Amino acid sequence: MLYPIIDNVQFDLNVTCNAFCPGCHRYAFKDDKMYLNPYLTFNTSVDVSVIENIVQNSRLADDVWLDFVGLVGEPAAHKQFLEITDIIYKYKPNAVIQIHTNGGLRSTEFWKELAPKIMRQDVESSVVFSIDGLEDTNNTYRIGVLWEKVMENAKAYIDAGGRATWKCIEFPWNSHQKDEIQQLAKSMGMQQFRWEPNRDADSERMIKYMKAAKEFHKKTKIDSEDFNITNEGSKHPDTKNLSSEVGNQYKSFTEIEDKCFSENTIYVNYDGRVIPCCMFNGATTDPAFKEEMIPFIYDGNDKDWNNLYKNSLEDVLTNSWWTRLYSSFTDTPCSVCVSSCEKR
Repeated sequence: MLYPIIDNVQFDLNVTCNAFCPGCHRYAFKDDKMYLNPYLTFNTSVDVSVIENIVQNSRLADDVWLDFVGLVGEPAAHKQFLEITDIIYKYKPNAVIQIHTNGGLRSTEFWKELAPKIMRQDVESSVVFSIDGLEDTNNTYRIGVLWEKVMENAKAYIDAGGRATWKCIEFPWNSHQKDEIQQLAKSMGMQQFRWEPNRDADSERMIKYMKAAKEFHKKTKIDSEDFNITNEGSKHPDTKNLSSEVGNQYKSFTEIEDKCFSENTIYVNYDGRVIPCCMFNGATTDPAFKEEMIPFIYDGNDKDWNNLYKNSLEDVLTNSWWTRLYSSFTDTPCSVCVSSCEKR
C-alpha cells in the first residue's frame, strides 16, 4: 500500500504575498515585462477546515513534519495562521511545524504570539526566515520586502523564545557579505544559517526579469488589512508563449527516485488539492509544463478527486491515481519527476 504512513505534509496556504521575487511561480514574463501568472487564482487561501481534515487522519505520524513552504504565497499572510497552529496541536501535539517566510508581513505582536504557540518541549518547530542579504542587498531580489520590518519581526519572534533559521540565497551582489550576514544571524539568536548557491543568479535572463519585477512592483498596491494585491493590466491577455523562471527545465528519460513515496510526503495547495510535491503543483501553473501536467493528473479521473473540500484525505490517498503515478516512474515519467527526482 502506498502511503501507509505520512511523515511530511507540505502546505501552500495561499496565493498572497508582499514580495515580488522574479523567480516565483506567481509571475510570468513576456516581452521583457512581468505579469501575474494567468493560471493562478490570486488572493485565495485554503480554509482551516482543510487543515483539520488532514491532521485528524490516522495515517499521519504522531511526530509528522508540517512544512508551510510558501511556493506561491507568504504563510504569514493567511488571516487565520495562528488558529491553524492551534488546530494542528489539538490533534497532533507532537507535530513539528516549519514555516518559511520573508518576514516582511504582520506586526511584531503576531510574531511574539507565534513563538510560544509552536515552541513545545521536545518538538523542534521553527521559522525559516528567507533573507537574501543585508539592508543594502536583501531588496535586490526580495523586491517589496522592507528590511527594517524583517529585522523587527525576526527579533520579536526570537526574543519571545522562537527557534529560527536564516536562509540566504547567494547572488553576485551579496556573496561578499556572507560572513557579515552569518555573524548578524548569530548575534540575533538564529540557531541555524543556511547559505544556498543559485546557479542562475547572474544569468542574463534573471537580470532582465529582476528589472521587470521592479517596474511591476511600482504599479502594484497591497491591502494593509488582507494583503490582497491589485495591479491594473497585471494579467496578460495572451496566455500563450508566456515564460516562467522555473519552467525552463529539461525532459528526458532517466531513472526516478520516488521521493514522495519513499519519504512519505504529500503536498496540499491553496485550493485544498493534494498532489505529490510542491514542484508538481508549480508545474500545473507553469506555462512551460501546464499542458502536460493537467491531463497527467486529471485524465480518466473526476476533476475533484484530490479536492479536500469534497473528499476526505483517506479517499484522496486511496485513489488509483497514486498507483498510476508510481508506475510512471519506470515507464514514462513526467517532466517534473525527471527534473526534480532524477536518481543520481
